[in-house]
Amino acid sequence: MIGWRQGEWVSLPDGAEVSALVPGPSLFETFALRAGRIACLADHLDRLALGCPRLGLDPARLMLGADAHIARWSAPLGGLLGRNTLTEAIVRLLVAPRGDGLATEWLTVRPLPATPSAIDLYQLSLRRDTPEWLPRPKSGPWQNSGDAWRELRGVADRPDAEGVQLDARGCLSEGPRSSFSWWDGECWNFPSVETGRLPGTASAQLRSVLAQAGRPVRDVSWPGFPTNAQSLLVLRSTFDGGAVHARSYHAEGRLTWQPNGPQAEASHALALLAAWRAQRCISFA
Repeated sequence: MIGWRQGEWVSLPDGAEVSALVPGPSLFETFALRAGRIACLADHLDRLALGCPRLGLDPARLMLGADAHIARWSAPLGGLLGRNTLTEAIVRLLVAPRGDGLATEWLTVRPLPATPSAIDLYQLSLRRDTPEWLPRPKSGPWQNSGDAWRELRGVADRPDAEGVQLDARGCLSEGPRSSFSWWDGECWNFPSVETGRLPGTASAQLRSVLAQAGRPVRDVSWPGFPTNAQSLLVLRSTFDGGAVHARSYHAEGRLTWQPNGPQAEASHALALLAAWRAQRCISFA
């Protein structure tokens, strides 16, 4: 794999994790480049900027992380795609302090898998760890989610499955790669910030479009998995449209939940989110 580091091209191991590139503290964002377009890049950079002061960084002094202007991003992205023979990709921007108030920035790409129509969820034994601060940054070395991802691969028989992590109190937090929201027949529920979940970009977007559409939303600390849910959405910024339906939930090898009844409310929410994200795409073609 060829990566970009502060304007230079470097050879990297395929699938290198954040901790392999920068073993110390860092911030990172991942997003999809699909059909020459990135959805909601500015949202990712806004989240990155919120974490920069914690590492002594001024986001305005970053190279790529400073803003979403096409002129700033086109050459690195085009070079990465060409050198890695990709047309569509998951892109990762990694920012690490270097000790003088400035940052080293990495840009990497990997193949973009197809978005599944629905996804199976599996209970993980690893609890969500305590965040460095709230709202939680998307920060390296990201050991907890890396360990959760490895546990998931050991228990799930589907490559597109997702894990479910609870916090230390036993409340639903998030997955190694995804956020969750569920419809209980009366309200849309989102895990509260106290669970240690990330301020997910797709999750925040869904919450906003639902509220604008007049749908009831609330943040909750829910004990265990919400088996009372009629529908549950798995939110991930690299999904086409930002989210998909959850199909089932497995705990201790048992199927314990499936969607209940018509999915009109959840399908409408997915359509609202996809339409909103489509309006915030930047073309790099």
